[in-house]
Amino acid sequence: MLEVVVEDDGPGMQAEAHKLAAAPFGRLDESAAGSGLGLAIVSEIAALYEGGLELGNSELGGLLVRLRLPAGQP
Repeated sequence: MLEVVVEDDGPGMQAEAHKLAAAPFGRLDESAAGSGLGLAIVSEIAALYEGGLELGNSELGGLLVRLRLPAGQP
């Protein structure tokens, strides 16, 4: 598997918000522009390829995003 991990030291989010953020039309900040589809699309594409998307809390204090996809064949 290929794994891409992104984390930051921002304010992060509560654990119950992780599912909402990756759900279709799940928007945590209604004042910001966007449709709430970005992470849902990424999650769906990852699942189609037998991978996954995981949101969690970073050791830096912010958000941790882990994307897993199957590695290509040599």
